[in-house]
Amino acid sequence: MNLSDRRLWEKIVVAVSCVIILSWIALFVINPEHRIVVGTCGSDSSPMNYSSDLQPTFEESYLHEFGEPEPDRNLTLPPLMRYREKQPIIDTMMTRAGITVAPDAVIGLYEFPDARILLVRPNSGMVELLETHDKIQAFNLAVVLVGNRTTGGYDSREWILTEDYNFSSENTIAIDRVDLVLPPPGNATAPLYIVNKTEVNRILYPDGRSIALITSTSTFYVRYGQRVERVIGTAEMTLDPAWKQCSPRLEISGEGSRQGGLQHTVKFARGADRILWSNLIISGADIQWSDTGDGSTSEWVSSDRTGCSC
Repeated sequence: MNLSDRRLWEKIVVAVSCVIILSWIALFVINPEHRIVVGTCGSDSSPMNYSSDLQPTFEESYLHEFGEPEPDRNLTLPPLMRYREKQPIIDTMMTRAGITVAPDAVIGLYEFPDARILLVRPNSGMVELLETHDKIQAFNLAVVLVGNRTTGGYDSREWILTEDYNFSSENTIAIDRVDLVLPPPGNATAPLYIVNKTEVNRILYPDGRSIALITSTSTFYVRYGQRVERVIGTAEMTLDPAWKQCSPRLEISGEGSRQGGLQHTVKFARGADRILWSNLIISGADIQWSDTGDGSTSEWVSSDRTGCSC
């Protein structure tokens, strides 16, 4: 091999070595589905957002899938106000109507030029208080099931596999409708859709034993084609006693906008092992099939082997 051939060969070896090194860095550091090397420290948060370039259509909505007629997009209502924003007015209306509920049961208040509508859910039903001038009326609104669907699940083989853990997800959507009684004149009503989304996520050892069973439930109150009025979220979890729950977090976003979201994030610790699990559930004003949200799971080994630190 002459000198020029030798130099060319050395350059090729160096280039191939660089590619191999960068590939291993991408595998173990950049890809969140693989374990990060010993001594690193992962974040307690996983920022998420969801956007779509798809133009929403009624044909691609859950309402169309479940056989619901297309609502009138031109029937507009004022923005829904939260309890903390209108507490004195809301308390007065409930006192006049003889209704007592916890603040969490107050969905919100619509204020018109000469009237108000207050929505409360003391149980699985819905009560509307309609105030016009010096008169207040109470209506028990029928909660009508539009449709529901479940996908995925433990037996669906929809798994995410990593070196040490397995993950599966089951998603359920159930949509209800209530018809709000609008202020006079006339006897007009306006549909308000209640989009309930539940995600059941399982984290398991490779042999099938459970590490965590996580249930995230979100309820979106939606004026179709206009905005997501309210987002309410809850979470439940069953955890293997060998693991400790660290930094649980529920974050609500997008109330009063075209898209609402609930993000549930939690970190688990066992010795030096760490898992950061995060899930984003969304619904848009057009209640589309494509409102699928996002999910993320990261694993790493902590440099501090005690408690939830690092």
